[in-house]
Amino acid sequence: MTGSPRADMVIRIAALDLDGTLIDADEQPYEGVVAGLRALRRRGVVPLIISGRTARSFRDLAHLDDLFAEVDDEVLLSEGNVRLARGADLLSYPRTCSPAVLRRLVDDDPGIDLVAEWSGSLHATTARAAAQFAMGYRLPRRHIPVTGPATAEGPRFTAVTVFRSRTPVPDLVAGLDCEIAAVGPFGAEVVRPRGTGKAAALARHLRRRFGEPDLGRTLAIGDGAADAAMLSACAVSAAPRHADAAAADAADRHLQDDLASFLHDFRPERW
Repeated sequence: MTGSPRADMVIRIAALDLDGTLIDADEQPYEGVVAGLRALRRRGVVPLIISGRTARSFRDLAHLDDLFAEVDDEVLLSEGNVRLARGADLLSYPRTCSPAVLRRLVDDDPGIDLVAEWSGSLHATTARAAAQFAMGYRLPRRHIPVTGPATAEGPRFTAVTVFRSRTPVPDLVAGLDCEIAAVGPFGAEVVRPRGTGKAAALARHLRRRFGEPDLGRTLAIGDGAADAAMLSACAVSAAPRHADAAAADAADRHLQDDLASFLHDFRPERW
């Protein structure tokens, strides 16, 4: 147990990563996961999704209706910086960057290759950036329009992925309120609102939506490095069998059996 459990010690929320945790590389649910989520609900646990996906890519998962029927209506996307109310198809933005960040990147480095996420959609400065992003995140290229310098004019900016710039990204955004993270597989850098992270976003969301004062009644499950802080912060946590080292080290349990079995066997009052 790595988080701060509530006195009653009964788990009421299950915060779940999506890609690599609930669904596979072909965007299909792992075997038995939907039934496992249903079992959690029967025991009084509310499953909710918190994902790094953009709203645009999440909306492409309409074929997962059976899975989504078992989770809370509100989904946290873009590492928690975007909230989607699925029933109303309504986006809100708990945390955004100043428009000055995106303007500085585009205006001060003409020709920069980047893809910006704003208002739940993706926009690229160049065709090359759009192609790299589509390839890296396995998205249809048509979902990333090339808007050139106009990319800097987007409202509610939640992330920008920079593939190539003549000036180092930290120099371009020096003095602005944002943070930069490397995206290893793509050799890119992502600029996001300062304080971006699933753990903090989840805590804010649970307080607003469910009146939970902390993560002391929350189970977290995730497979990637972006999930590690959330896994550490929640009352109890698990990493799937194939999780990367950061997630496995942060979780209370590194599962050796499939996730479906864990969900079926989980008892919120005896964990």
